[in-house]
Amino acid sequence: MKVSRSRAGVSEVVAALLLLSITVGVFGVFYTYYVSGLNSSGGSVAKGIQDSARATGELMSLVSYQVQGGTVTLYLYNYGLEPITLNPPEQAFLIASGSQQVAQSFALTDTSAGGAISTIQTQKLAKLTLTFGSVPSSFYVEIIDSIGKSFEFQLST
Repeated sequence: MKVSRSRAGVSEVVAALLLLSITVGVFGVFYTYYVSGLNSSGGSVAKGIQDSARATGELMSLVSYQVQGGTVTLYLYNYGLEPITLNPPEQAFLIASGSQQVAQSFALTDTSAGGAISTIQTQKLAKLTLTFGSVPSSFYVEIIDSIGKSFEFQLST
């Protein structure tokens, strides 16, 4: 009787070790495959991780806005952990009724100093002035920053 109990205990331990070794082996195969796929993707893994971390640290809110004719002025506040760099007009759009207009002009200024800027620093307010051909009564403005993160604001006149 004692012999059968000890054998039952040993077989459970052997089974658990066998399952553990199979799990570790399968994980090793998938990990090797995954890492080799990342290295052959053509891009830098470190750069991808850095861009992702930066994008999650970029937070911007619309404080106020004005619409006069074809000009839309946005007051934007960067409350994130990273500065936000905005690109020229080809990265600012007006979207309404399924159509999209690219901004004809794009001017970003620091509200405290009044000078032209390209980057909104953290905890700072900036004024973005965009000019479009025409502005409908209800529309969205979409702005894409230098790393491809999109900020969209719903506006109306």
